[in-house]
Amino acid sequence: MRNASQAKRSDALARPRALKDAVDRIEYDQMLRTNTLTVPKRVVFGKGTSKNVGDEARAFEAKRILIVTGPRVAQSGLLTGLMESFRAKDMRTEVFSDVEPEPDIKTANRIADFVRGAEFDLVCGVGGGSVMDIAKIAAVVATNPGEIRPYIGVNLIKKPGLPKILLPTTAGTASEMTPNAIIGLHDEGTKAGIISPYILTDVAVVDPVLTLTLPPKPTAGSGLDALTHAIESYISLDANPITSLLSLRAIELIARYLPTAFSEGANLQARSAMSLASMMAGISIANAGTCSGHAAAYGYAAKYKIQHGFSVAVALPYILEFSLVSCPEKAATIAEAMGVTTSGLSSGDIVMGAVQAVVRLMQEVQSPMSLSQLGIPRTEIPNIAQEMLKTKRLMVHNPRPVTESQAVEIIAGMWEGKLGSLQ
Repeated sequence: MRNASQAKRSDALARPRALKDAVDRIEYDQMLRTNTLTVPKRVVFGKGTSKNVGDEARAFEAKRILIVTGPRVAQSGLLTGLMESFRAKDMRTEVFSDVEPEPDIKTANRIADFVRGAEFDLVCGVGGGSVMDIAKIAAVVATNPGEIRPYIGVNLIKKPGLPKILLPTTAGTASEMTPNAIIGLHDEGTKAGIISPYILTDVAVVDPVLTLTLPPKPTAGSGLDALTHAIESYISLDANPITSLLSLRAIELIARYLPTAFSEGANLQARSAMSLASMMAGISIANAGTCSGHAAAYGYAAKYKIQHGFSVAVALPYILEFSLVSCPEKAATIAEAMGVTTSGLSSGDIVMGAVQAVVRLMQEVQSPMSLSQLGIPRTEIPNIAQEMLKTKRLMVHNPRPVTESQAVEIIAGMWEGKLGSLQ
């Protein structure tokens, strides 16, 4: 007979084998269809890489550079080294620093007027996702005329824009990796995206040092955004073997390092891990897409001015509880990536194990946990459900179809902060 230690060792060996078999099955199914991968032309990652941004700009023979940023970065001193790097290569710079968090289409039109009124050779975005999205818009409107609204949608930009270099100062949105620029339509209480290969940046410079001064709250929000990207792209119907690999590793890194980045902002190891995880998850969403969690957030984030990362994070546990029953193997791998032991658990318990792991991480970084906590009225539940279902470009990725009544049930659970009834 086996003794207890032998049995324990056997179980420990069997569990990774079972998970590996599950991952292999998922990958094989994905290999049976055509897969594509879209990434920036050049990605530079590592400590101190932002100091050499002038060398990256020189490759485009740029002489006059528009730096797009927000007030916090403009006042922080982070631009000093970048501007010195440009000046060392005999390049002139001009700064547009009037980008607010969660920018409205009015900001996009304002920067369009700004960039069209000058002769720039290159656009450099330095900031979080909002800044980088506006920088990407600035680059394409330099060569595409008119108002911004006609470009909202997929593949509506006709001409390539100016060369773009993006430097994220947060670890989460990963706009430097995606062909998307998201802007608010605040008059309509929602958001919309400009999606085009011309939006994709030419060079992404991901320097974790630029994230060291990020305060705890935006660290948490952006980190949870990265987690949502990683998980939603992993369960997406359009996931492929490469995005799945990146998504899982991003989940592991975020589960391990986000609490440290939140509580010890100057910890370079944690910041580096989060920058890497954000980048990986960004590549994944650029190719596999996000799902119903992001779609749900479109129904309240802009209208109630909720920071993007928290808006999608609040939705994530409820979307997972509903969706993971249709992909139990992925539920197990998500749970294991977040440190949950799944050996001997039923599929329902594995799903809830993954969900609760997400909840614990959110609580650890002091995230809001419900729509009511965000100050959203209960009467908004039907409207949010309708907006979620209307965002078809995201809903088509969801592994489990969502009916109208199920959408209302999901949003009601999100409002109450109540899990355990959606499977």
